[in-house]
Amino acid sequence: MKESLLIQSLGKNNSIRDESLFTGYAFSTSSPRTVDEVTQIVQYCVTNGITITPHGGLTGINGAAAATHNHSMNLQHLTGVSYRAEDHTLWILAGTTFSEIETAARKESNMTREFPASPTEKSATIGGALSFGARGLRSYKYGSVSDLITEIEYCDHKGELHLCNITDNNLHDLFNSEGMFGIITRVRVRTVPIPKVLWGLLFFFPDNICAAKFADAITLKENISVFELFDSKSFELLHEFRSQISSISRIPELPSSGQAAVYLELEGECEETLEETAEHLLELTAEHQGNPDNIWHVVGDDVETLRLMRHAVSECINLKVADLHSQDVQIKKLSCACWFPDKNKFELIQYYQDSLTENHLSGVIFGHIGSGNPYVNILAYSADEYHKARILIEKWSKEAFETGGHAFSECGVGKLYCDIFQRAAPIELLNKRIKLKQKWDPNGIFNPQNMLIKK
Repeated sequence: MKESLLIQSLGKNNSIRDESLFTGYAFSTSSPRTVDEVTQIVQYCVTNGITITPHGGLTGINGAAAATHNHSMNLQHLTGVSYRAEDHTLWILAGTTFSEIETAARKESNMTREFPASPTEKSATIGGALSFGARGLRSYKYGSVSDLITEIEYCDHKGELHLCNITDNNLHDLFNSEGMFGIITRVRVRTVPIPKVLWGLLFFFPDNICAAKFADAITLKENISVFELFDSKSFELLHEFRSQISSISRIPELPSSGQAAVYLELEGECEETLEETAEHLLELTAEHQGNPDNIWHVVGDDVETLRLMRHAVSECINLKVADLHSQDVQIKKLSCACWFPDKNKFELIQYYQDSLTENHLSGVIFGHIGSGNPYVNILAYSADEYHKARILIEKWSKEAFETGGHAFSECGVGKLYCDIFQRAAPIELLNKRIKLKQKWDPNGIFNPQNMLIKK
């Protein structure tokens, strides 16, 4: 068969893993470069009863991209971006990275437009980001990656292509589907005008609680596009790995350990408007034990330095977990991002800190404090701590669901948290996911053992 030429058989020890360090194994692999090749491979696998685990840049943190002794479809070579000037949209192949998308948007629009979704990891692919509900650095203003989508093309469980637009409910089903419903092949996205004025402001505080209270006091939304937290452990890790991560060397001298910070980006049409916002923020800083004279302020493209700092925290966590994993392979990256509707930002940070302390665990709390769901990365120094951490994540997730909130909305469930999700999620949500899986993939072709399916 012609289609089988696109598939490479592998030996027994072909491991594949994402940044969580959850490891799976593939007995065959493919790297389609065109949408037509994707459909051919799916049709071949369907005909021969082979299940498929798709993956993009392997930047996920839940093990969903790890094959389960089946076929691994690598979509990293399915790349390309085209710009449509009449409506300022981009038509993007699913394996294209955010770095490539950002470059193409600016270049093709003659430096007038940009794609505002900015996930921490620039090597992440657009298809993967949609599959796991990625929000990105500028989500406080622009929403998640899925909020910028107008059309999706996907390959179904028969190997057939479909195109749906924003008015089609099918499009929304594919968001956060974790590769279980089909393979996203192309998407059309909106771009936005490049802001005329862009400021990055990093506000320092003596501890996490002061930083969280400062964040609670910010009620402005109009000019703020980025609203992130760096807890004291974030700075501790940046100090620890400064010599190992080149991007940290580009950051000015970091504050002493024990401090925390809130990072904001302001954007607008004129400096006067941003100055008014900044003056208000300076007043709030002083009210919450921050030092208005010790604020890092960058302008325009120089914000990239502070964005790199945000990314460096994730890199530090990955290095730390990799070191712990090398000492005990049971230990993997554990990351949680819950939203509790009954907790303000201060209460949320206090809740996480108290939980970690009560369980004698160490964790890094950073990220989307503006939207009320920062990441908590638990660092387990032993197998016993790793299992305690999983129990704690289940407790947090269950409480979030019980109070009308959500869990796993950005980190995803994948295979790493499958058992936790099934115990913590309300039965209505589980039934909904099962029904959607049956609707979209009745024969269980895509991503077995992910989220709900155990085969």
